[in-house]
Amino acid sequence: MVSLRFKIIHRKSIANTLIMTFLMLSGVLKCQVVYRDDVLSFGNDLFQRQIEISQRGPGPIRIINILDSEGKKVNADQQIPFFEFVVNSEKISALDKIWQYRKHEVREMQNGGIELKLIIEGVRKPVQGLQVILYQQFFPNTTLVREMLELLSSRNKQFALNKLKNKLYFKFPQYGIQHEDSIVSKEIRIASWGMEIVNINEEKSWDERFPTGRFNDQNLAMNHMFHPCIIERELNSGSDLQVKGPLNIIKGIRLQWITAYEHASQDDLRGIFNDEKIGDGDLILDARQGTGGVFKFPVYSADFRFLGIQIKRLDRYIEVGVQAIRGAYLDGEIIDKDHPYRSVWTATVFSRDTSMTESKTLIYDYLWRCICEKPATRQAEFYYNTWGMQRRIGGSFPKIRDIMTEKNIISEIERAAEMGVDIFVLDDGWEQAQGVWTPHNDRLPNGLAPIKAELDKHGIKMGLWLSPMGIDSTTQRYKDHFEWVIKDSEGNPVAGQWGHPVFDFISEFSDLFINDCKKLIDAGARFFKWDAINTFYSSLPNLNHGTDKYPEDEIRARYEYLLPIYVTYAMKELTDYEPELVIEVDITEARRVMTGLAPLSQGKLFWMNNGASGYNDYSVYRAKSMRNIPNIYAGLIPFELLTYANYPQNANKAQRYNVNTSLVAGHGFWGALSETNEKDRTRIRSSVLKSKIVLPFVKEIIPEVIGRIGSSPEIYTQVNPEKAAGQVIAFSGSAMEYQHKVSIEQSKVLGVLNHAYEFRDGQLILDFQFPMADATREAFILPNNGNGISIVSSTSWIDDLNIDKNRLTYVAGATGQQVIQWDKKCGQPQWKEVRGISIELSEAEEKYILKVTIKETGLEVIISGDIVN
Repeated sequence: MVSLRFKIIHRKSIANTLIMTFLMLSGVLKCQVVYRDDVLSFGNDLFQRQIEISQRGPGPIRIINILDSEGKKVNADQQIPFFEFVVNSEKISALDKIWQYRKHEVREMQNGGIELKLIIEGVRKPVQGLQVILYQQFFPNTTLVREMLELLSSRNKQFALNKLKNKLYFKFPQYGIQHEDSIVSKEIRIASWGMEIVNINEEKSWDERFPTGRFNDQNLAMNHMFHPCIIERELNSGSDLQVKGPLNIIKGIRLQWITAYEHASQDDLRGIFNDEKIGDGDLILDARQGTGGVFKFPVYSADFRFLGIQIKRLDRYIEVGVQAIRGAYLDGEIIDKDHPYRSVWTATVFSRDTSMTESKTLIYDYLWRCICEKPATRQAEFYYNTWGMQRRIGGSFPKIRDIMTEKNIISEIERAAEMGVDIFVLDDGWEQAQGVWTPHNDRLPNGLAPIKAELDKHGIKMGLWLSPMGIDSTTQRYKDHFEWVIKDSEGNPVAGQWGHPVFDFISEFSDLFINDCKKLIDAGARFFKWDAINTFYSSLPNLNHGTDKYPEDEIRARYEYLLPIYVTYAMKELTDYEPELVIEVDITEARRVMTGLAPLSQGKLFWMNNGASGYNDYSVYRAKSMRNIPNIYAGLIPFELLTYANYPQNANKAQRYNVNTSLVAGHGFWGALSETNEKDRTRIRSSVLKSKIVLPFVKEIIPEVIGRIGSSPEIYTQVNPEKAAGQVIAFSGSAMEYQHKVSIEQSKVLGVLNHAYEFRDGQLILDFQFPMADATREAFILPNNGNGISIVSSTSWIDDLNIDKNRLTYVAGATGQQVIQWDKKCGQPQWKEVRGISIELSEAEEKYILKVTIKETGLEVIISGDIVN
């Protein structure tokens, strides 16, 4: 990412107009914000937006122009209200002549973007004294604008948000874009549960449904996870549709326009209820992970539509915007100086390139770079979680928690360190009780300090599991705050994870939980796994989602809308408190409310727990289903934001397969490491460390995927062609051979680890051989950083490879021959004669050519130039 440096210029004209310009001095890109002659302009070399808002007196707020890099207009000439809402029972629009510019502020963001905060005030009735604060975030190298609207009273006045014709009415942002003859809308959902599930049997839990046996390939149709769902529609004249999203692409011949909003909710009822309208507690329920209780109210798929993207095709333009549908506010909800109202963050981005490749690039860049200011959440780190060990050794409750003793944990840390992990997560059992987030008095009598000290010895971060809403009914906190306990329709506590009651997070409890987490951060935690944030249907009155003057269904809708917002806010508070903190949110069950874009603004998503098979299944089937996540989300959600864990044991000869599945994405391991030996852990460490070398080079590169799960072959290519670095991880559902080609510049490559290779016709050739079904191969491509030394072919796999200035060192994992091209600027190659290694030297125009023949495995080759750079 290009570094931003800015020059600030202040001027005042006779008309008292303020101009503020930000110029980037390094590189060619210019980012600027200018307010002059009642027009606020901002943008970069790729786009410019111009918003009209008067400084001299009341006027409308109008988006005059959205211009591309050539100064051509993207938006329509017809004016569309940038926002609309109902205040004090009157419909208000950005186009009403009631607004006046007050000031704007500019903030340099941690991710290289610029945040513009535009403060506008209503100066005529009915909004006199109401401030509208528009946040506009824009970034280098993209046309994307991320935006949010805030309403706030600037005086001692109260305003009320109201419905219109008994429906919510809040629209922001809205745009009119240019009309084209042929237009399609492509809706992208990301939270459709169990799209491949077949023959649902609601009498069995989701972990136990194996219709043709656990070890049959057909069970891959039973993946225990959310799926994306892409729906394409033609936009004909008069089309008027509302899509859930949270992403939508409007694509014509000359323009594509992408809209996104940052909230979270499941797409429909699949995995929750049997039918579209069910009450009386008839849920498809995982007995230990679900939402238990009697619910005497109907639930519909439409209940998950809190926000929608509205699209209309009119005669001369297309109107597109985000609008509230359910739970976004209560009729009569008060706005004053202490109670602002905020929309969710949204994003829009356009391009004149209308290819699907460009669509993926724009969305990927948004979710990787623009949505989040927390660099720690975008680091490639490998973690170990104790839950697999607990399920394997503990077996069942309470033993599953009882094995979480200081002695057992430290022993497991020592083994995990041998695997090269960066984070060690203590799962359920480290805590005193659910809702009491302190170390268990008996299992960890010395607290977390000895655990932290052992982790520090190995350079590993401490992670902790928490169930944010769970509360043990035997605790004092439960007794002190029964008003926070969510009840079912009969007034009994709802049963959440492990049957525990749950607290309502849309209350002062959220502040209490944040403080709990801050204490754990102070104790050394740098990673949190938040589990079981489910749909709990709270209609508790007199909390932060409605008083008892509102009907239960409206209080419940407000709760359900606010829950992902409150959780995301808690994530922000904690990562602001400790910037190195990473939070992953578990969405491994239906009913998990955090499946959406909002959590990605502050952390990561833990996507799948059990997959197509149950706990303690060390075979390839479990890992195969885990890999379904990067397979179907490739090019949509960056791999580093999708976490999951595989077993590292070598049972059923599946270790390499399972480890490679975690190298593709997820980067997690769990299991009883006492069932591995030192050789196993050393082998895993070798692969993990090699992957760590190349992953930083590909973090912003969209992966290329060949084949669906179980295909022959199924290949994940994550390669940065400019930096000449990356990894290729390959699987096959049957015995076969496959030649894989990677477009990459030979002169920039130092060499390839773990697989034989050659360069031919400007491409890297990997001849993958899969000797049996469910075999896997991997290759790690290392760059030479421009020093002119490159191993251009190897008939055997290379296990270790290093370069220090003009000194090349490598170890081949098998006998074979390597061809090295050596730039003459590095001096003439020199080496010592070693038994088992023969080297032939020849000379080309600007380089030396070395042919190295290795006759014994494990020998180290050392070649140095005779000059020092």
